[in-house]
Amino acid sequence: MNMLDDDFDPVIIADKLRSIADVLNEDPKFISALTDLKKAAAQEAVEAAFDKSVEALCQCHVPQCAEVAQEMQLIKVSVAFGLYIKKSAPELKDKVMRAMTSFLNRRVGSWVAQQGGWDEVASI
Repeated sequence: MNMLDDDFDPVIIADKLRSIADVLNEDPKFISALTDLKKAAAQEAVEAAFDKSVEALCQCHVPQCAEVAQEMQLIKVSVAFGLYIKKSAPELKDKVMRAMTSFLNRRVGSWVAQQGGWDEVASI
């Protein structure tokens, strides 16, 4: 369609888009999907903030000891940070727990498996 055509009416298009949005705003499936998307985005932001915080703490406040595996340092710092948040901001407990689980699985999961699992890592 040529934009110079006399048939082009942006008001009609805007009205149609508005009516589609009104229908979607009343659709329970759409509302549920939008709510789920917002929760996922919020959780992703929590996970990113948790990852960044643990990394910063490891670099600044945890001495890099050759006798302690980097993975153990990540585990210790992430657990300590998670416990601190649980104590100081209990309303974030569930989100931080999921963020910590995601972080540990992503960052040290294969190392834990190589050690023989969490029971073996706990005894280190």
